[in-house]
Amino acid sequence: MLKIIIAIAVIFILAVILISVLYHFGFIDFYHPMKKTDKNQIKIACVGDSITFGCTVRNWRKNNYPAVLSNLLGEKYCVNNFGYTNRTAIKSADYPYVNEKLYRQSLDFEPDIVVIMLGSNDSKENNWNKDKFINDYCEMINSYLTLASKPKVYVLVPPPLFEVRGKVMWQLRKGVMDNEICPAVKHTADKLSVRCIDMHSVFENKQGLFSDGVHPNAEGSKLFAQKVFEVIKNEI
Repeated sequence: MLKIIIAIAVIFILAVILISVLYHFGFIDFYHPMKKTDKNQIKIACVGDSITFGCTVRNWRKNNYPAVLSNLLGEKYCVNNFGYTNRTAIKSADYPYVNEKLYRQSLDFEPDIVVIMLGSNDSKENNWNKDKFINDYCEMINSYLTLASKPKVYVLVPPPLFEVRGKVMWQLRKGVMDNEICPAVKHTADKLSVRCIDMHSVFENKQGLFSDGVHPNAEGSKLFAQKVFEVIKNEI
């Protein structure tokens, strides 16, 4: 009997550890706490992949960029984080963002402002297709532009990818990011006449602000949020 109790306890502890790790890296969408909106608050939806979620950021709840942005903007704003790890703009890629519950939740949120950044995971060898990226990203952005809330949409160019021990992590491709995805994101923003914020330029030569060459660390998240904050405040 004692052995059974010990075995159950060990399994429980391992399960808790596994869930905690998966949550920390943004792989769990069913537990994704959202703030409730007060009547007169301006609603901001931060949409994207693991960079938006805050994957690998120490003290995640406090230091993911949407949380930092919320603190910068203050009580007049309700900022919710709809980031989900490994997601893509391309619908035929391995993990399209539009297939997820969080995407539908971000639409149901009826935001006044949408800050969206995808593209890093689209750079993977089996995912990348320029025409599909532009077409699918345009379709996704339009799904926000056509909401009844008529949100202002900001499209972010993803930050650069840095090599760690001679390679870029997570099977992402630096050459595709620099030479194809960044121009494609800018083209998409121009095509839809929405504001583009170039995070690739903001973080150029700032590898020290990344935990693994891909995801900004806590300090990087603060710079990320500060840039978005400056643009939003200057245009409202």
